Amino acid sequence: MRVTKIAVFISGFAAVIAQTLIIREGLSLFGGNELVSGLLLCFWLAWVGIGSIVFTRLQLRIKPVLGYSLLLFLLSVFSVFSITIIRLAPHIFSLPFGEIISLDKIIFIALISLAPTCMIFGMLFPAASQLLKPEKVYLLEGIGSFFGGIIISFVLIQFLPSYGILLIMMCALIASGFSLINRKLILVTLCILPLFFKIGDIELALRKIQMGGQALIGLRESRYGVIAVTQSGTQVNFYTNGVYDFSYPDLYSSEEAVHYPLLLHGSPRSVLLVGGGMGNCITQIFKHPDVTEVTYCELDPLLFAVGEKYIGEHLHGYKNLTVIFGDARFFIKHTRKKYDIIIINLPDPVNAQLNRFYTVEFFAEAKRILNSDGILSVRITSPPDIISPIFGQLLNTVYRSLHVSFKNILVLPAAKTTYVATEQEIQLENIVNIIKMHMRERKLDLVYVNDYFFDYNFSWEKLAYLRGRVKESKGISNTDVKPVCYYFTNTLWGGMPENLKRGFMTLFGLHPIWFLLPLIFIFLFFRRRSMVYVSVLAVGASEISTEVILIILFQIFYGYLYGWIGAIIACYMLGLAAGTLFYLKSSLMKNNLTILLSYLEFIVSIYCGVIILLSIAQLPGTNFIIPILIFIGGFLGGLHFPMSVAILKRETAGIVYGVDLFGSSIGALITTVIFIPILGIVFTLVIFILVNLLVGIGLRTIS
Repeated sequence: MRVTKIAVFISGFAAVIAQTLIIREGLSLFGGNELVSGLLLCFWLAWVGIGSIVFTRLQLRIKPVLGYSLLLFLLSVFSVFSITIIRLAPHIFSLPFGEIISLDKIIFIALISLAPTCMIFGMLFPAASQLLKPEKVYLLEGIGSFFGGIIISFVLIQFLPSYGILLIMMCALIASGFSLINRKLILVTLCILPLFFKIGDIELALRKIQMGGQALIGLRESRYGVIAVTQSGTQVNFYTNGVYDFSYPDLYSSEEAVHYPLLLHGSPRSVLLVGGGMGNCITQIFKHPDVTEVTYCELDPLLFAVGEKYIGEHLHGYKNLTVIFGDARFFIKHTRKKYDIIIINLPDPVNAQLNRFYTVEFFAEAKRILNSDGILSVRITSPPDIISPIFGQLLNTVYRSLHVSFKNILVLPAAKTTYVATEQEIQLENIVNIIKMHMRERKLDLVYVNDYFFDYNFSWEKLAYLRGRVKESKGISNTDVKPVCYYFTNTLWGGMPENLKRGFMTLFGLHPIWFLLPLIFIFLFFRRRSMVYVSVLAVGASEISTEVILIILFQIFYGYLYGWIGAIIACYMLGLAAGTLFYLKSSLMKNNLTILLSYLEFIVSIYCGVIILLSIAQLPGTNFIIPILIFIGGFLGGLHFPMSVAILKRETAGIVYGVDLFGSSIGALITTVIFIPILGIVFTLVIFILVNLLVGIGLRTIS
């Protein structure tokens, strides 16, 4: 019995490690997009649920101990398969590395890579329930998952690459499987250990394949993500989590990124640069003779070190340069310094981490640290000549978001559409004269951004066309809790089929009340015992959706997710285990369980309401509050599952487990792909409040 408990514990331990590695690989391949995290969770949960139901229905005539051992062996193999398929997806499916991958390809890759591993995970629960009570299996898996999340977050990823961690997980699973059959066979795992000496070579070889035809010359992984450096001729290219960051030398981009706002200001002395400093931008800023101080914000110090190594530009030589390592938004929110110019030189808002620098809240924070005649500059990639309706919506969304804080906004065309926001009045027809005058006064000798450049790009016709297309388009303010910018960005650049694009834009135009109409179907289950299954679906969907929302809020408030994903999952699994333990030990569970289940539904509604308050209030210390809330969400789920099994009887445990995971899968999918980008976080939570209230009332009708 003790050996069985240890094996179940190890299965939970392996589950969270595999899930963490898969999400990290997904974030790295698919551009750090949190919507991808939700999709991966969706398909993970769906396949696990299918595996649980299939195993329960098959009723295999095999000894339970032998069956469970075989599943552990299969899991060790298929986990490597899933990670490898995601890692090699660009090579296998001919995908361009460094560009946004279309939604249909993301779904296809996720489905085929997760299927075998997750179905085995799903089969483990009903298989273990033949050896132990289902609630004890749930408890042991939860405890194992908690320890797995903590160890991978704070120990393993600090010292080992992904395949090194996978190797440890394989050894643990194989040893557990052999311990159930014959403990002497555990020594077989020693045959795997020599692979540790080749882990570095394996990692590098797979990364090179992942990057296709590019010449990989550097690869480093930090708590913020994977930094890849490639070389094309004499040009060095930098990618962060699969997203193109900058190239060197790229004089055109660096000149265009910094000189617009500097030339439109009468006498810029203090400049704050966010991102792109290693790509020659700082050198360009210091060409302006009046500039006396530059503050450069860089999230990842490793990127700074890698940049110095591969491009040879050592920024320590500038006496008036201050480099701030850490989240730029945190710095802007808390600094007391004032600046004449703030230049946001970041990639497009393809994920929540980047979207934080294009929101109403951020622009208000930036305005606070600008001098009265200060200028904020931010750029978006867009076509230089013809603006489509969807592009117009994206550009208008950024314009609206800026206009909440700034009176005057210039929209300037070139390789990227540049917004120059200020409180000072600048006439559109005078900008070329102002820029040329300041260039002559400061004796700037620029290669690309020169008189001919401005005469061509800033002609009255081009300026008027762009301004007209932006203003006539229908956009919406981009906020922290309704991140529409990266929804638009992924729709535009993600290679989404036109029919799917039109479908998404139709949903975007619907009034939010239409999304409440499907809740009517809950009434069909009133006064029926099947309402308990509806409750399992509702809580499963609510728990995973709130977890996704809290992960996104963590990203918004804290700045990065990559290094914390394992710890966040661990908090949820600890709550899951604590909820199950409370069920086993509490005397309250001797009362009418259906009534208690209805109360639990009402508590889940209150829990969603608390998250709404958190998202609106943005309290200090949110990065500590969010893990606590994730733990509470896990606790409610861990309490709900064994109660449902007890009501529906033990032999239905595998089915209930599958329904729970199926509900979680649906919740993850609709929340990440539809609700959050279209409705925003607050209204999404309102929907789940109503769902759980209706289900709670429905449970009272069958009690």
